[in-house]
Amino acid sequence: MNEQNTYSDEYISAYIDGELDSEERAHLLFDEQTDEELAQRINETRMLKEKIQLTYAELGSRKNAKKSFSCTAFVSKHRALAASLLLFSTIAAMLTYHMSSNDSLIVAGQLIKNTSPISVSAIDDVIGSHERVVINISQYDPQNFANTINSIETLLQGKDKRLFKVEIVANGQGLKALDEETSIHAQQISQLANRFGNLEVVACAKSLAKLAAEGDPIQLMKSIMITPSAAEQVAKRTSAGWLYLKI
Repeated sequence: MNEQNTYSDEYISAYIDGELDSEERAHLLFDEQTDEELAQRINETRMLKEKIQLTYAELGSRKNAKKSFSCTAFVSKHRALAASLLLFSTIAAMLTYHMSSNDSLIVAGQLIKNTSPISVSAIDDVIGSHERVVINISQYDPQNFANTINSIETLLQGKDKRLFKVEIVANGQGLKALDEETSIHAQQISQLANRFGNLEVVACAKSLAKLAAEGDPIQLMKSIMITPSAAEQVAKRTSAGWLYLKI
């Protein structure tokens, strides 16, 4: 059995319910991406929880339901058929998504790997009229990072908040900018995200787990979102038409 599958059922349940801290979630997210058996356990646990919730909801609705014919009553009487159709539809949707998302992940991975960083002074010119931008930060130089934050703040101030959106995706050494214990800029980034509702800051779980394994864990601010991998988040955004920048 893989080391990842030493996770207890209670631990996986806490993960699904959002009860783990950021480092624990990062580790489990990374292991889920690399271990099919663990991913299956997590998926089965998630589905079981959803079924239990649906069952309780159904029992509650039955108390107030009328006896006249309805779609709900029909489905209740033909539960096996409905379940089979639902399962078939879910599998078909998952296969379609898997095939299309694989290509997007490959492209995003190459984009992150091969794109050259631009200077912070060129951000505004490169963005131009684009209204949705994902900015990848993979390095952290404390001496120069203040210029990066100031450039992003200036950019946000000059755009229409209703239309313009920016997402910062940090991976690799760039995660050190978000460490609330060691980064001199972490608080400034948090304040910027709170000030501008059209700015999101996202951390790569794969990189978090790698840094932790190397003895260099990151203590993320609670307001930071976590994605399984930077490539997955970039793929999600670029597939939706977002402009990708690396600084």
